[in-house]
Amino acid sequence: MRITNKAIDKFNKSRISKHRLRNVFLDNAVLILFVFICGIGLLYADQPVNYIINQVTTRFFRNIVLVLSLIVPVWAGMGLNFSIVVGAMSAQAGIIISLNYDISGVIGILLSFLSGALIAAFLGFLTGKLFNHTKGQEMITGMILGFFANGIYQLIFMYLCGPVFPIQNKNILLPNGVGINGIITLDQSLGGALDKLWMLTLDKVFWVVIIVVTVSYLIKLLKTVIKKIPRTFIGNYLPFIMLGGCSLLLYFFSNYWEAFINTSIFTRVPMITALIAGIVCLFITFLGNTKLGSDIKAVGQSMPIARAAGINVEKTRIIAIVFSTIIAAIGQVIYLQNLGTLTTYSAADQIGTFSVAALLVGGASIIKANIGHAVLGTILFHLMFIVAPIAGKNIFGDAQIGEYFRVFVSYAVIAISLALHAWTNQIKISGKNKTE
Repeated sequence: MRITNKAIDKFNKSRISKHRLRNVFLDNAVLILFVFICGIGLLYADQPVNYIINQVTTRFFRNIVLVLSLIVPVWAGMGLNFSIVVGAMSAQAGIIISLNYDISGVIGILLSFLSGALIAAFLGFLTGKLFNHTKGQEMITGMILGFFANGIYQLIFMYLCGPVFPIQNKNILLPNGVGINGIITLDQSLGGALDKLWMLTLDKVFWVVIIVVTVSYLIKLLKTVIKKIPRTFIGNYLPFIMLGGCSLLLYFFSNYWEAFINTSIFTRVPMITALIAGIVCLFITFLGNTKLGSDIKAVGQSMPIARAAGINVEKTRIIAIVFSTIIAAIGQVIYLQNLGTLTTYSAADQIGTFSVAALLVGGASIIKANIGHAVLGTILFHLMFIVAPIAGKNIFGDAQIGEYFRVFVSYAVIAISLALHAWTNQIKISGKNKTE
């Protein structure tokens, strides 16, 4: 029996499609697992939709900039930058500077941004120099560096503030005059200074986002497709036809999501914080389209090839870490002003771990990350944070089990992602060897 070329082609296509399906599943295994966990949590938490939406929205805008700070080092091939803890500590130093001079409100936040970013840029430069001496081990180096930086931070603010560094604002000093208070309330100074400037309900923000995303995709689609369309009646009026179709989709979409709109009118979005997050997203997108961004990605793909192409590999890696550290400092200021409380000696402890876990949950890995991963991961990760204690209480009768589960999942996500990355690499290598 003769095997025709068509049969062989059909067999090869089915084999390729199976490989693609398997690769898609493996690349998104953490995301799929986490969606399943969140679904179970929502089922057993049994909370009102408006409560879930309100809590997720608040946590999303509080944390998104911190998660975005991890993207550029991934491009540079440096993995997940646990050293953003250094940027978070820089931000806290900036906040303490503002409190020391009793500068509150928006001016105090701006001073915190500026001073925190300057400190973060310097420390990011030093971190990048260190990473250049530990190529291939950046993640573990960043984690240990965070512990070391925490020791230096505590030495400065627990023992040197007061005796060595004069503190003008005695309200932030401990009673004995040595060291900064462990808990500083920001409500009367910097708390909510950005959030309260301009707030909109979530339903209005939702439609703005839908319109912006639709228009941006239409522009991209038109740039690539309209040149190939013949100059007929349909070709001439294609943009208007597409816009009308999108409008109809949005109309039906709004009918199906009427429940969402009805609940979202009670959820308020801090627009200044949202704009800052949007600016960070635009900066990352712009950076990716510049020569510097291309150099960063080239270094991440292969340092020897990048060096042969004339790229200063060490300098490019330092720049990537400096960007990451500065963005993390901005994110930590946003985080603390939204929270309204500065726990001086522990606020930055879990920032690196939780931000890394959120990025991985969104489908990122140690070799790929984008803004979509950060946004989706932040939503899902903090959805789990909300429903886990309530679901734990309803299932086991003890909310503390849910608290333990949150911490367990945070570290488990990182471990599973790293294990899957190693496993998928082995599978892809073995698959290539078989095809060859």
